Amino acid sequence: MVPPHLFVFFTGAAVMATEMCASRFIAPWFGTSMIVWSVLISVVLAAMSLGYWLGGRLADRRPSWKILFSLPVITGLFIALVPFAGEFIFSSLTAGIRGTPVNIIVLSFTGIIAVFVPPVFLLAMVSPFVIRLLARAENTGRTAGSLYAMSTLGSIAGTLVPTLLTIPWLGTRETLFLSSGMLILLGGLGLKGKGRLVLLLLIVPAAGWTFFTGGIKQGNSIVHQEESAYQYLQVQIRDNGSTVLIVNEGGGIQSIARTENRLDPASTYYESYLLLPYMLNDSDSIDVLVIGAGAGTIPHWLAVYDRPFFPGLCTDAVEIDSRATELGYEWFGTERDDARVFTADGRVFIENTSNLYDLIITDTYSNQIYIPFHLTTLEYFTAIRTHLNSGGIVAMNVNAVSESSDLVQSIGRTVARVFPYVYIANVGNDLNYMIVASDRPLYAPPADSMICWNPPLDYTARLFEPLFMPFRPEDGFVLTDNRAPVEFMTDMMIVREATGGSR
Repeated sequence: MVPPHLFVFFTGAAVMATEMCASRFIAPWFGTSMIVWSVLISVVLAAMSLGYWLGGRLADRRPSWKILFSLPVITGLFIALVPFAGEFIFSSLTAGIRGTPVNIIVLSFTGIIAVFVPPVFLLAMVSPFVIRLLARAENTGRTAGSLYAMSTLGSIAGTLVPTLLTIPWLGTRETLFLSSGMLILLGGLGLKGKGRLVLLLLIVPAAGWTFFTGGIKQGNSIVHQEESAYQYLQVQIRDNGSTVLIVNEGGGIQSIARTENRLDPASTYYESYLLLPYMLNDSDSIDVLVIGAGAGTIPHWLAVYDRPFFPGLCTDAVEIDSRATELGYEWFGTERDDARVFTADGRVFIENTSNLYDLIITDTYSNQIYIPFHLTTLEYFTAIRTHLNSGGIVAMNVNAVSESSDLVQSIGRTVARVFPYVYIANVGNDLNYMIVASDRPLYAPPADSMICWNPPLDYTARLFEPLFMPFRPEDGFVLTDNRAPVEFMTDMMIVREATGGSR
C-alpha cells in the first residue's frame, strides 16, 4: 500500500497535470487567451470545491479504504479517455478564429465541463477521505495540515513536470496517459486480491493507446503537426500548392511558402515588407531586425527578393518558438543563411541587445489574433527607437477589421508618441494594416520605378503606393506596460464585426 502522504502527493500532482494538459488540449480550438484561461481555472476550481464537499460527506458516511483507492483508478480511466472524447467534443464545439468572446466562453465552458470536470472532481474527493481515515480527535489539525502540505507539493510537481518535461518532450496526449497510468497504479496498489490484478491490467490499454492515436487535430491537407513548448503547430499544404503554418486555433496563416517563392501581394501582407528597404536613405548597408519570424517567411523573402539588389542587407530574426524556426527549414524552404536567428521573446531581445538596425519589423501574434500586449506599448516602441539608426524605419503588422478600430487607433497613437512621422497601409487583404514610422518623412517607393529597380516587386509596389498614407489618430489611447488591453480590444472588435457594429 502506498503511504497516505505519498498518495495525496501523487493525486495532487495529477490534478495540476490534468489542468496543464487541459490548457494545451483546448488551445487548438479555443486558444489560450485570458478568456479561455479564466474559464478553465474557474471550472477546475468549481469541480474541486464540489469534490471536496461531496468527498467529505461520503467519507463520513462510508470511511472505507477500498472506496479511497478506487477513486484514482476511476479517475485514471476518465483521463485515459480524454484524448478520444475530448477531440470529438472540442472539434464539435470549436468557435473558430472569428468566434466572439461570448461564443468562446460558452463553448469552452461546455467542453471543459464535459471533458475535464469528472477527473478533477474525483481527485478532489481524495484529500477529505484520507483525512477522515487517518485523523483522530487529538491530532486532526496536524494530520490535515501535513496532508494538505503534501498535496500542495504534489501540485507544484504536477505543474512543473508537464510544463518543463513531458508536454514539450512527449506531448499532451502522452502526458495524459502517463497521468492515467500513475493513478491506476496508485489505486491498484492499495486494493487487495484479484481486484488489484484486474485494475493494474488497465494500465496496459492506457499505455497502448499512446501508440495508436494520432495528433490532436486531423485534416486532409495536414502534413505535419506537433506541440512545442509554446503552442500547437500545424503545417498544411493547400490545394493551390502553398505551404502554410497554422498555430493553435487554426483560422489564420502564420507563415507561408509558395512554389518557386511566388509572390501574391493581393492575398498576403508579407510582400509589402519587401518594399521597406527602398524607403531607406542609405542602401549600401542595411541591417534588418524581424521580431516574430515564425517559420521565416519575411526573412526568407528579404533574402530572395531584396538582398540581390542590396548586397549589404543583413537580417536578424527573433522567434520565441525554436520549433517554428526548425519547421521553416524543414517545410518552408527557409535557408539558414537567410537570417541570424535568435530564440527569444521579442521584448526581452530588444531590451538586452546592443545592436542598431536600419529597419525593425514586428509581426508577432499569440493564438493567431492577439498581439502580445508588451509588444504594443509606449515602453516597447521607446526601446525600439533606441536601437534604430537615424533615418531608420519601424514597421508593425496589426490584424484588424478597420483602420478605425480601437486596436489600430491605440497602437498608432502609441507609435506617434515615439516617432514624429507615422504612416498606415491596408495591405494584403482587408484584415492587415501596416503601421510604419520614422524620425523623418517617408514616401512609398514609386511603382513606375520598381520595374527597373526590382521587377518581381513591381506588382507589389503598384498595390502598395496608393494605400500608403499618413496616420492621423482619431481615437484610441496610448498603450503602456501598465495598461494595454490588447486582448479585450481585439475581442470587442470581433464582436462588433460579428454583430454589424462599427469600430
